[in-house]
Amino acid sequence: MGIFSKLFKSKKKDVELGEKKKVNTNQKPVSENTNSNKFEYTGGLGFSIGLNNEGNINLTSLPVGVSTGSTEKDFYVYEWFIKETGEIFYVGKGRGNRFIEFHQRAYEAEKIRKMYETDNHFVATGLTESEAIELESKEISRILNETNDRLTNRHIPLFTKRGNGYDRSPSTPKIQFETAPVLYASEIEEHYFGIQHRAFDEVQNENLKAVAFITRSMRDEISIIYGGNLEKYKDEVTNTLKANGNKVLKSKFAKSVTAWIYIGDDYVINYDIDQEKALIELGGQIPTYHLIDVWKHLKNKFGELASVSKEEPVINAIHNRVPLKDIKNLNNWEKGFDKGFPYYEEGDKERKSGNIIGAIELFDKARFNGYNAPALYSSYAKAYRKSEDYDNEIAILDEAIERLKSEVGNNETRIMEFNERRTKAIALKCK
Repeated sequence: MGIFSKLFKSKKKDVELGEKKKVNTNQKPVSENTNSNKFEYTGGLGFSIGLNNEGNINLTSLPVGVSTGSTEKDFYVYEWFIKETGEIFYVGKGRGNRFIEFHQRAYEAEKIRKMYETDNHFVATGLTESEAIELESKEISRILNETNDRLTNRHIPLFTKRGNGYDRSPSTPKIQFETAPVLYASEIEEHYFGIQHRAFDEVQNENLKAVAFITRSMRDEISIIYGGNLEKYKDEVTNTLKANGNKVLKSKFAKSVTAWIYIGDDYVINYDIDQEKALIELGGQIPTYHLIDVWKHLKNKFGELASVSKEEPVINAIHNRVPLKDIKNLNNWEKGFDKGFPYYEEGDKERKSGNIIGAIELFDKARFNGYNAPALYSSYAKAYRKSEDYDNEIAILDEAIERLKSEVGNNETRIMEFNERRTKAIALKCK
């Protein structure tokens, strides 16, 4: 719901005041005869939004196809299906021989064509491109709403009853607090290819000598696993390992790596690819654990885990940044982006050219005008690190972490990265 609140937070108020405020260049009147307060928004979200003067919202999914601008009337919509079961696994639009050509980007669909005896049929022919795009979307929606067929189309219309099968398979165990998840198969992989989820390896103490953390696929679900306090678990594991002479490596393919520790979860197929690469580069497969299992193992072995020291040096950041409450467009991300991004872009060019003072001044302007993105705070931190101003680096990272924690969405990876950079800045300051 976060995106809807961002879109509509101020718009209903505008309607009540009888104002005709422009959302962006994609906003357009619904018709000449409707109330002037009504508008339709079609900007980059996969759906159009209609809002009338009573504040009623109408959401309509936009077509999934991409137009080439052709005016010909020889387009068609086709489907690929498995002969034995009749199950449709791909819907597409095209012209000429598109329906029988190899689809480079439809990896799963091509894999099905290779493994099964398949055929194709046309939904309709003799269409304009716009008609084909619209029919393609309607047919995808029909299949996902009215059948149990698993489509491999990457892009599907919004508001369908089912997704397109690329998330965890239905048989995958649910995410639980302080419980290691599994390496999972998608619904498509399980249904068509028989791939099953698999558990992480059982932790062996001798394999913790030199570990690498895997941060891929860290989504909202990890907040359930760690109760919203990932930092505590990761820091306790990291500090306990180091306190007992073990190493934490930066690369999972380092020559000395003895185990991988996943923080989130991932597809089984990605795990298999990594293990194949490890076999080639390192000469063997790598024991693969989950952070929660390692945390429990260390807790059983040592009782109390080494926590992060709360004693920190005094941070004395001298700067000219305005307080957060005084930032323009604080609650309007789109306007903040439009007004602030150009300053950030120019500032990052100055930073890379070595003009650190000029870069920071431009970053301050970007921030003041409402630009709020991890890239801005990352560039801020790099600029302060370059000038050895660790106090300001720590202060700006604290602000970044605070803002990320207050936002809806999956920000755990960024928060973890900023915390790691903050720890390094404190260490440099203490030197």
